[in-house]
Amino acid sequence: MALWLGHPNADVDYLQDLMWAYCDDWTWVMAAHEARSIDLGSAALGATLAEIVHVLGDRLEDEVTDRVAKTIKKHIFDPFWDYSHLNGWETVRMNWNHVCNGEIIRTAMYQLDDSNVLARMTHGAIQNLTYALDGFTDDGGCEEGPGYWQYGFGHYLMVAHALYLKTHGDLNIMADDTGKLERICQYPLAAHISGALRSTFADSSHGYTGAHAAMMVNDFMDLPELYALCRLNDDHTLQVSGMHEMAMYSGFKVKQKPDLKDYVLPDLGQTKLRGKAGKQQMTLMCLAGNNGVPHNHNDIGSFIVHKHGKLLLTDPGGPVYSRKTFGPKRYDILFCNSLGHSVPVINGKLQQPGGQYFGTLSVENLNGDGLKVAEINMTDAYPKGTVKQLVRRFVFDPETNAFTLEDRYVFSREPRSIVEGFVTFESVKVMGQKVQIGSPKSGLTLTAIDCEGKFQVEKLIEESKEGRSDQVVTRISFVASELSKEMVLKILIA
Repeated sequence: MALWLGHPNADVDYLQDLMWAYCDDWTWVMAAHEARSIDLGSAALGATLAEIVHVLGDRLEDEVTDRVAKTIKKHIFDPFWDYSHLNGWETVRMNWNHVCNGEIIRTAMYQLDDSNVLARMTHGAIQNLTYALDGFTDDGGCEEGPGYWQYGFGHYLMVAHALYLKTHGDLNIMADDTGKLERICQYPLAAHISGALRSTFADSSHGYTGAHAAMMVNDFMDLPELYALCRLNDDHTLQVSGMHEMAMYSGFKVKQKPDLKDYVLPDLGQTKLRGKAGKQQMTLMCLAGNNGVPHNHNDIGSFIVHKHGKLLLTDPGGPVYSRKTFGPKRYDILFCNSLGHSVPVINGKLQQPGGQYFGTLSVENLNGDGLKVAEINMTDAYPKGTVKQLVRRFVFDPETNAFTLEDRYVFSREPRSIVEGFVTFESVKVMGQKVQIGSPKSGLTLTAIDCEGKFQVEKLIEESKEGRSDQVVTRISFVASELSKEMVLKILIA
């Protein structure tokens, strides 16, 4: 990038040494993916080197560009065409598809001059991209969360943009009569909370929407609202850093204000309710869905509460990736199992992984006046026989920026134990039938209403070390003391 910009400290010899060193590598596949011939890292590296040659080719030595071309053929093109090396990502319904297929297509467009060979190389990969689009729910929701929307779908946008420019608009894979692609592009609006805060269900994390993604979307459709989710400078211009962003950005100022509407994604099973605007504004985001999605957490019925500019009840997001994260012990990790989410433990049983464990979402009066309601039927989120019926109901008052959480249980026989769970990174103080989260002035209170039991607090210090930050998960429990075959536990959250 320094060479492209003409920076006086740019060193073309150093760049060529680096490129040569990468070509010396025995493999470009990351160690964690060593059984594959192409993975996320190798596909991205191939595209990066091809792009460097394309942008700076006349400033690089022929020996370097020739070796890069031969190594790309060895590590990318040959294994892509080798029928005996099936990598599994070609047609999956998740981010690997868009990243690997997309980067291979972009690499081919940079490296291959013969249009017939280029068409042969890219046609199958372009078709493969549609399988990952099927991985988005019909309402445009991303099961992997907004971080993977940025990563996976971001690569779809990159290759769509490249194909459109390469063919002078003749090949437009953003054209869509069904409207699903536009709904996918709108997903970050539904997942956004405030600033860099967004939903962290599944393995997702907080962060701004990338300027590059927002600009590419707006090259195909009119969605300027996405710019309000990007990182901005004080003068309301976009903060840009990469070559693509710099090449696209004209210096326009962002005029859009953050979107404060309620949202529901019924197919994804996610909703966002907003309170009255102002310093006290509350945002409630809750999830139904199922426990069989990519990067799954066992979190049906989980919810996030933002107020006073803070996440006071949270979903802690994804763990640090390791062998354990994607192995048989995944759900031993606090961040992936139910104990790391604001959901009940029933008779000592947690939710289980798999698409057969699901919740059903319904909402009332979104973006209307008066009380708003979100209801999640969680009956099928737990192992068979755990509970006959469990319906979680959020009744949200936008005027007071508060809501009641009501869990209605029906059992075949009297339960042995019910423990309601609430997860936070903030300080917690128990005061009888009430809990103070954070400070009295800028925090949140949980108050048990018309139900007997006691609050308990546990800081999960060791378990939190598998997380992506140095924050400690605190789990607040409300242990019901009066149990019966039919019962209601009700908590005021304000």
